[in-house]
Amino acid sequence: MAIMSPSAIPPDYEHLDAEEQNLIRQLQDNLAAGRYREAQDNAEDLWRGAIDAHKRLWQGVSNALTAVCAREFEHIQGAQAIATRTHEMLAPYPRRAAGIDLDLLLATMDRFVATGGGEVRTRGVLKDEDDHKL
Repeated sequence: MAIMSPSAIPPDYEHLDAEEQNLIRQLQDNLAAGRYREAQDNAEDLWRGAIDAHKRLWQGVSNALTAVCAREFEHIQGAQAIATRTHEMLAPYPRRAAGIDLDLLLATMDRFVATGGGEVRTRGVLKDEDDHKL
């Protein structure tokens, strides 16, 4: 069944098919390794394959990573503009959707865009880590 409301997207990704789950794991692994371009490609693949409320979610995640990649290339104003749009795109979604901690993604994206460094993440690295302490 298609999910038409952003607020109805579950916090985890078990409702997605195996290919989508694999892409999310690849995205998270690429982020953990600092491979932001590859993670952006994973998000774009998710976006292109989505047919319901997930489409805008994955577009927003892809946008966040586009802002990071733009900042890596010293396109500071462009990165800032994309980051602002990303906040607007992801605002309707629960703070955790389809296995992605959107608050953590947005906070780490903002820090990266502002400073040009740091990790960009969608989930904590250690189980007992407080993801919101940056």
